[in-house]
Parts: sequence; structure tokens; C-alpha cells
Amino acid sequence: MLIETDETNQYTFEPFAAHAFYTEVNRSLVRQALASFQTRPTDKPLTIVDMACGTGAVTRLIAEEMKRQGRQARIIGVDPSAEALRRAQKGMAEIGAQAEFIQGDTEDLSRLVHDADAAFFCNAIHLLADKYATFKLMASILAPNGIFACNSAFYNGAYVEGTERFYRLWTRRAIGWLRKEHPEVHVSREGKTMAMQWIDASDYIQLLQEGGFQRVDAVQEEAMMTVESYHDIGQYWLFIEGALPGIPLALGAAALGTTVYQVGEELNLTDIPRNWLQLVAHKR
Repeated sequence: MLIETDETNQYTFEPFAAHAFYTEVNRSLVRQALASFQTRPTDKPLTIVDMACGTGAVTRLIAEEMKRQGRQARIIGVDPSAEALRRAQKGMAEIGAQAEFIQGDTEDLSRLVHDADAAFFCNAIHLLADKYATFKLMASILAPNGIFACNSAFYNGAYVEGTERFYRLWTRRAIGWLRKEHPEVHVSREGKTMAMQWIDASDYIQLLQEGGFQRVDAVQEEAMMTVESYHDIGQYWLFIEGALPGIPLALGAAALGTTVYQVGEELNLTDIPRNWLQLVAHKR
């Protein structure tokens, strides 16, 4: 379980999620996942779960797609962070949409909902150690022919060919900045955090099939990310822990935030493409 603290609430995912490319890549997944519902009768409301909904960026896209399709849906957002859910509720109210937001974790899902028509787990699956158990759980809460969708930009294949130098140099410069400005702190060498233990797209497909899904549609979508968006992901506590394990969040954010602009200037880059793995799985 991800532990929420006053400190982690200072280093949130929200600024990164506000970038246009992030909205588009997630809207693409939402539309792909919910496309099959367009042929269903509109008189029966759908039940759609947004797991690890955070501040509701994807929840809002689900609501917008349901409105576009002209159908009613019970939308349930689940997240362990009370602060994120408060922001999610505010964001839904701002667009005139409704959703139920419940504070909980993955293991709470089976008692919160069942027979859902669709479930989403966006931009977070790479954080979980036991992905098979999560996929099996998702299948268990879905109705027959239910759909599960997830995506990630943290997998083997995320780096577009030719961009590896940017990531290596960013990490090197951040560590160098820390050594110069704060020699008293040191990056932990005890191993990678869960977020940095990447697997292949084929591994995700196999785990989904073993977890109870008959067909898995997998595509890679290239998103053009700005240096500013990399700055903002470098201010997110889970990214900081993955990139600079063992470093206090405030110092890690300062190191990553300062050096990403230096690296962009050094490599003459304003945009860096990155692949996103988009997975839509159909329950047996």
C-alpha cells in the first residue's frame, strides 16, 4: 500500500497530469476501451471503476466519453489518498459530472464493487509488485464480457530509440547536483524501487491472460513530452523515490527539477518522445 503523508501531499502527480499530452494519451485509451459500448442499448446504465484514480484526470475522461456516447454510467473512483480524492471530487464538479469517490486500496476493491462493465487502472500498474494478483482481482469484479484497461510509460520499450541519452544524462546531472549542493546525502544502492522494475509488453499480456482475460489488445502510442512535463514528473514523490532512492523528497525534487532544464539545453531538446503501453483486456 502507498502511504500518504503530509510530505507526499506536497509532491503530487497533479501538475504532470495537467499536461495536454497526458490527457490525450489517456483519452485514447478510454475511447478504445469503451468503444464496444457504443453498440449496446443506452437504457441500461454502465458501472465503471477507475482504480488508483488519483486526482481524477482519467475519471473525468470517462465521464466525458459517457456523455459523448449519450449514456448513463455509475462511475466509481478508488484511491488510497484522501487528499487526491478531495481534488478529484472538486474536478468532477467543475465539469458538471458525477462520480463516487472511495478511499481504499486494491485489496479493498472486491467489497466495494462487483459486476462492473469496465475497470481502469491508469499510469500505476508498474507500481505493483504482484501484477498477476491485481489482474485476477480486476477480472473478478467485472461482469461477463467486461473490459479492463491499463497503461504505463514505465516498461521495457518506453524509451523511444535515440532518447536514452536524455534519461542517463538527467540522472547523472541530478546526482552530480546533489554531490555538490548536499554532499551529506547519498543515493541508495540497495536495489531498484518497484516503479523501476520494468517488464516487457509481452509479460503484461501473458499476466492478463493468466489472470482471466481472453483477449488482450496492446498498442504502443508515442507521446511527445515537453521538458516542462519531465520537470513536473520529477516533482512527484514516487518518481523521485524511483530515480533517486534514499534521497529526501525535497532535495530529490530540487535536483531533478534543476537539472532537467540543464540537460534539455545541453542536448538542445524541448520535447522528448516516449512510448506508452495501452492495454485493453476482455474478460472470458
